[in-house]
Amino acid sequence: MSDHPFLRFINLVSFDQKLQSLENEKIAVEKEISALKMQEEEHARGLEDLRNRVFLLKKRVDEQELEMSSLDQKEKDKKKHLEHLADYKDYQAIKSDVESIQRMQVEQEKIVLDAWNQLENAQHGLQKKTDDNVQFLEELHQRIKQLGEKYAAIDTECALLITQRLSMEADVPAEWLEKYTMMRARVSDPVVEISHQGCGACSQLVTAQDMVRARHGALIQCQTCYRLLYAPEIMEKHTA
Repeated sequence: MSDHPFLRFINLVSFDQKLQSLENEKIAVEKEISALKMQEEEHARGLEDLRNRVFLLKKRVDEQELEMSSLDQKEKDKKKHLEHLADYKDYQAIKSDVESIQRMQVEQEKIVLDAWNQLENAQHGLQKKTDDNVQFLEELHQRIKQLGEKYAAIDTECALLITQRLSMEADVPAEWLEKYTMMRARVSDPVVEISHQGCGACSQLVTAQDMVRARHGALIQCQTCYRLLYAPEIMEKHTA
């Protein structure tokens, strides 16, 4: 069956379709792996952002507590100063300072409490994100590993097919092979059946003379899209 030039050519076309399908699958797997790695990077950035937020909030808590300590010390110093004042006017002035400091302490306590609440919420969020990330990364790495193995298997199969293809090319008439190679670089379906006496891709009519040639096993080139055309009767004839 494969001794006929037409069938050898069709076998090569079918072979290339299988090879292209595998190459497309490789690309799809590669894209999926890339997408998963991007997810991993996004999660890493998200964790780093949370760590930075916790760090800044800790720093804010320290600053506000330091300010609170400073106010406490000022209050102590002022009260101590009051103990040694005999002048009523000076006493009232210092007492007013103490009351002002105490009002500031009340406000500062609110600021410190708010800073601690924000810090604790951020720490809780970071811990949850970290815990969730462990399971996420485990599943993600497992999927990447599976896809890597799949890619390697497809790549090995492609390499084997490419080796086999060299011998299949040698069995195809040089003129057909040249035209086929050119069209294959331009379109995904370089070889199509003649349908209703026209190109199966663009519907350009085939001349009566070319139809006769096609029915005798010749490959016809479409005058519009330049795809290679064959008569389906030939397939039936040589596969019967």
